[in-house]
Amino acid sequence: MPTYPPPPVTFVRGEGSRLWDDEDNAYLDFLSGLAVTSLGHAHPAVAQALAIQSQRLLHTSNLFGTLPGPDVAATLDRLLGGGGKVFFTNSGAEANECAIKLARKWGGRGRHVVVSALGSFHGRTLATLHATGQPAKHEAFQPLPEGFRHVAWDDLEALEAALDPTVAAVLLEPVQGEGGVNPATAEYFAGVRRICDERGLLFMVDEVQTGLGRT
Repeated sequence: MPTYPPPPVTFVRGEGSRLWDDEDNAYLDFLSGLAVTSLGHAHPAVAQALAIQSQRLLHTSNLFGTLPGPDVAATLDRLLGGGGKVFFTNSGAEANECAIKLARKWGGRGRHVVVSALGSFHGRTLATLHATGQPAKHEAFQPLPEGFRHVAWDDLEALEAALDPTVAAVLLEPVQGEGGVNPATAEYFAGVRRICDERGLLFMVDEVQTGLGRT
């Protein structure tokens, strides 16, 4: 199913920053699997860790704790300053779905709206698609779940004007990826943090492009 128009190439192997197609043509990979393979293709340390874990234990469902999950969670929490919690998902859309659910649960009945920015991209599930600030992507899937509002990017006045007692959270990317590589200014993010603190709102940061040291 062509969720994106695929280019006429099929890759069969990779090494470092290079890819080879099924006709043995070599390519320099500037995409890095949409920032997933930033350590390079077939990195020996990653391949070894995967091989060792696959021979030991792969999956028991999320009903049970397994190693090294708690160790990874503790490391991530420490790198982010400590005192937090970690929820592992398979994709950015799932992470944002979890954030939206947590915001609604935290806000309670009548306080459920999530405000995001025009030009943003937060996923392709029904909820994260509506959080995505690209109206053209919404049309084929109407009606979408209600409870989302979009404001101009990098504009504190527009954000403040959109806030009312129904708003539970603000969801933003530090750098809009699909929106055209638009970085937020430090002043904008500091202002959003201040506004959220003053109004008792959650500030949710979608770092699918920038997290884990990718910038």
